[in-house]
Amino acid sequence: MSFKETYEKIIESEVFKKFIDENPNAELIAGFFIIDFISNDTKNSIDYRINDKIFTFDLKNDGFVKMTEDKLLDNPNAPKLLKLIPEIKTEVEDLKGLSGIETLNKGISAKFNKIIAVLQNQEKEGKTIQFWNLTCMLDGLIILNISIDSNTSEIIKFERKSMMDMIRKK
Repeated sequence: MSFKETYEKIIESEVFKKFIDENPNAELIAGFFIIDFISNDTKNSIDYRINDKIFTFDLKNDGFVKMTEDKLLDNPNAPKLLKLIPEIKTEVEDLKGLSGIETLNKGISAKFNKIIAVLQNQEKEGKTIQFWNLTCMLDGLIILNISIDSNTSEIIKFERKSMMDMIRKK
């Protein structure tokens, strides 16, 4: 399901309407999607921030919207969460194709098993960039970290890691 469809279904839900009526200054700060190509276990959610609290609106498969509240973690090294603009050109459905093409260009032919995709904004070189931050799990214990501009579909970052590298570091 696309970001746009998820966003529209959530903002039309009663739980969201009640939340936004009580919190008109809440800011959209992230979209979170899990695309599982093996088990079809997907997740579609969006996050709003009010001061130091995060409210996650999770769109369930049956169309039900569940809201959960979390405290924003105070991590000085983490990038600041910036307000998102919900109009994007590169959608969730585009991510596997864009990632797959770049993966093949890098000489990696392993099959995609899962993509964890986060739509977010970051400040880089004095400019705000809205992008998809992907963690892709492939056959052969390959993990890819890919960033894709949400408006131009440009690959901003591509890093290959191995699950074994992560195990050795610990």
